[in-house]
Amino acid sequence: MKHRLLLSLMTCATLVGCALPGVGIPNAQRAGSEVQAQQRAIQPWKDEVVYFAFLDRFNNGDRTNDFNVDRSNPTAYHGGDLQGLIDKLDYLADLGVTTLWISPVLDNDDDQLEKTGLWGYHGYWTKDFAKIDEHLGSLEKAKELTTKAHRKGMKVLLDVVCNQAGYAFPKQAPAYRGFFHEHGDIQNWDDPWWCENGSLFGLPDFAQEKPEVSKFLIDTYLGWAKTLDLDGFRIDALKHVPKSFWKQFNTSAHHDRGAGFMTLGEILHGDPNVMASYQREGKFDSLFDFPLYYTLTDVFAKGASMRRLGDRFAQDSLYPDASMLSPFLDNHDVPRFLSQAGGDVSKLKLALACVLTVRGMPTLYYGTEVALGGGAEPDNRRDMTWGANEAMRRYTQQLLSIRKGSTALRRGRQLEMWQDDQVYAYLRQAADDEAVVALNNDSHAQHRKIPLRAESTLKDGTVLVDRLTGERVTVANRAIQVSLDGKQARIFCPEPARRK
Repeated sequence: MKHRLLLSLMTCATLVGCALPGVGIPNAQRAGSEVQAQQRAIQPWKDEVVYFAFLDRFNNGDRTNDFNVDRSNPTAYHGGDLQGLIDKLDYLADLGVTTLWISPVLDNDDDQLEKTGLWGYHGYWTKDFAKIDEHLGSLEKAKELTTKAHRKGMKVLLDVVCNQAGYAFPKQAPAYRGFFHEHGDIQNWDDPWWCENGSLFGLPDFAQEKPEVSKFLIDTYLGWAKTLDLDGFRIDALKHVPKSFWKQFNTSAHHDRGAGFMTLGEILHGDPNVMASYQREGKFDSLFDFPLYYTLTDVFAKGASMRRLGDRFAQDSLYPDASMLSPFLDNHDVPRFLSQAGGDVSKLKLALACVLTVRGMPTLYYGTEVALGGGAEPDNRRDMTWGANEAMRRYTQQLLSIRKGSTALRRGRQLEMWQDDQVYAYLRQAADDEAVVALNNDSHAQHRKIPLRAESTLKDGTVLVDRLTGERVTVANRAIQVSLDGKQARIFCPEPARRK
């Protein structure tokens, strides 16, 4: 059908002189315009706040699908499901969440691994790419989730796995023969070849360089995107798959689902140069900002100098677009921030204020808003503790409300204003809005006179209001006098009545 349509259009162009989109435009120019169009289409995602709901541990809404559930075993199923997330959509909307990232929902290995005692509760061991996992619910329930999330103004990202299948996947079946690498487990984690061609702990490793394999993966996930009416993908394990496949996968997703369809990738690496290569060559819209994550942990959880923040943000120019990265404090692969901070909630609050006011599209891990702790995996995947810390939940809600109400905090460029060992301050500036954020990482109160950036349009006499406390400061001699208590954040915005 597509070939007949193209032939018809070409005949029309030849016989009557009608123009075909893109015909006659040099390939480089056309490619450049497509990239620019893609970048424009994805910019509204800067307004989003992503919330990672790890389904099995989030909320149990349907007891009838509690197969193999043992909540006393941290590596077994705990009963969370799609209905449980549906039941909490009002909670998340009230918190200020605008996008849901849900863990993988495709049919996973059912049996406990004999050697390790582990279960596939997490969703990353797919045995059937055409079915919803029965522990989570049904196809109808998955559709209901996206439908009801959309009604509440929330987008939905599905976690997709292209690197490997599950241990129980029928890899010897005729349809999948030759689909996998056969080099054994990864022998050298510092060698890109081994990372892309070796197996992760014996999992069948897809050979994405084969056209039939790449087609299977792309068709499968684009089919699910259409069926579930998804708004984007969270994409797992980037460094274990060639960039050439990611370029094909992401380009296909944008062509099939629209330029605004989000592709958010995970590469667990602390070097911005490595990260940037995936954003550039793999054509990802966004990446989780792991380099910043490591800096946030060192600074806010472990007390390193605040100058480290300045050093990290100074590397933003290495990325094609650092403003589209996704900053975060913790997730299911790393120890929770609160545990690394020794249980100090004041450190968590300060770090969260930073994550929700710096450039990018922030991601929250379930439970952060109630100060959920947890060490290394699987302890970082504890069951959600509803109502455990109401003060922390209200603080998170306040931060999200402040972000929502400020164009500068969502979309503005970020310019450093001050750095020393204890205090870091920055300007977020949009065309018609500005915000000044100051963070004190010391346990004692600090006072600073912070000069305004030359780029700032704030005039002497402008009153700035700290949206967290309501306190006011006045711009004088192109500077503001800022007093911060220990472990305190200040988010200054122009007083509405005096905004220029």
